[in-house]
Amino acid sequence: MVVHHPYYTPLVPWTRQVLAPGALAQYQALARQPVDEPRPADRLRVDFIPQQVRYADVTSVLEGAEHLRSGDVYVVFADNVDVTHTALPLLAAAVTPGVPAVLASPFDVDSAGSYGVIVCEGTGPAQRMLGLAEKPGRPEACRLLAEHGAGSLRLLQGRMRITRDLLSGLRSAEAGSVAEPKLSLALAAYSRAHPVDVVTTTQPMTDLGLDIGDDL
Repeated sequence: MVVHHPYYTPLVPWTRQVLAPGALAQYQALARQPVDEPRPADRLRVDFIPQQVRYADVTSVLEGAEHLRSGDVYVVFADNVDVTHTALPLLAAAVTPGVPAVLASPFDVDSAGSYGVIVCEGTGPAQRMLGLAEKPGRPEACRLLAEHGAGSLRLLQGRMRITRDLLSGLRSAEAGSVAEPKLSLALAAYSRAHPVDVVTTTQPMTDLGLDIGDDL
């Protein structure tokens, strides 16, 4: 399911056609390319939900969860591209049942200013979140590195597992805020009283939301 800004509504019919079952094979046949074998993803139905209230990440998650009316929800930010298609399966396989989780990459002080910097503890495939600094400046990033060490720091990536209990916390945060609360900060606040898993991937992730200068 895709929660989108109403601005993009005119693109939805075309996108539905592109993502329809068999659409890739049809394109490959018309382009005289080798036709791939059917994939499990080809059988998925994708719903498109226009945002009804103020457009931001927390309300997108809440509206998506309301539409699905299921248990846990996996959140994928569209501007955070996983070219290997391994990030979401890694997150799903490593987490503790009933515990929210986030995907993260190893800490890099030069990139810290463009990401949420997670302070975590523990070892193994899933560590526990202790706190989060949202896009710290270089002096703050260096302070975090000196205080905690690179092994206890991670960079937040655009994949999350949201549980029912966390959804309740997000609703409370959204209702009690005049400005739109950031999902990362709401998650950090939740982690002060509840466990949140941090799953690390070393596969490359492409963040389309970064300014060109951020990577230079």
